Amino acid sequence: MIEAVLVVLTKARPGREADLDDWYTNIHVRDALRFRGSITAQRFRRSDAQPMHLPASFDWQCLALYDVFDAERFSREHWDNALTTRMMVTDAIDDTVLEDYHYYPLAFRDNDPGTPHSGGVVLEQINAAPGQDAAFREWYVGDYLPQAARRAGVKSAGLAMFRPYGQMIPTTPGHAYVGIYKVNDAASWQAWQESPVLAEATCVDQASLRVTHWDWLTGQLTKDAVQNPTSAGLAAEEAARMRMGDRVLTSGTDKLGAA
Repeated sequence: MIEAVLVVLTKARPGREADLDDWYTNIHVRDALRFRGSITAQRFRRSDAQPMHLPASFDWQCLALYDVFDAERFSREHWDNALTTRMMVTDAIDDTVLEDYHYYPLAFRDNDPGTPHSGGVVLEQINAAPGQDAAFREWYVGDYLPQAARRAGVKSAGLAMFRPYGQMIPTTPGHAYVGIYKVNDAASWQAWQESPVLAEATCVDQASLRVTHWDWLTGQLTKDAVQNPTSAGLAAEEAARMRMGDRVLTSGTDKLGAA
């Protein structure tokens, strides 16, 4: 059973995009799924096609979504193993700003459980207008989400909320809520541009609203696939570790909640 979704936004140091991709896909995701508390992980790359204007300050390159059944345990495993041989971190990552937070589900709808997710993600990052949290949740769950889930190409829809419990880092995200829409149609993002219901809702803080579109980058990797790896998966991980070598971070655990 999923307790939380870990939403991670990352960016590489200039010129190190390929190194970050290699490490995250072939090493880091596998290391993380070896930790207790995890279920699955999948990566996405920021699309050239976006449903709303993004400021220059929004320079995140990749999104990762982890399904987690025990957020506190998963965070504890990270605290205990960060920057050790069990979780080496490439120095290609720009770790000056962390976007790495568990969000706890409030509502979820899967339009077709028998159809695999083969496309990208539309990510809504939302704050309620001041004093409107209860009204926002009622409107989003009862009105907005059912309508948005019926948009063409939407495979699943969900709303989740930040809570301090079980977090990896001792900071508060810029957004209290996330809407996560997995889509199987490359043009689905246009529905958010053409039907700006969210951007017109009075219970939403419009100044901080951010809606982004992310393209499929890797398939969903499960904990079972990591614990029972194929020879190809093991070879890819070993080759990536060889390429990374000793170009790893040796400090930075002070950013974690247990530090």
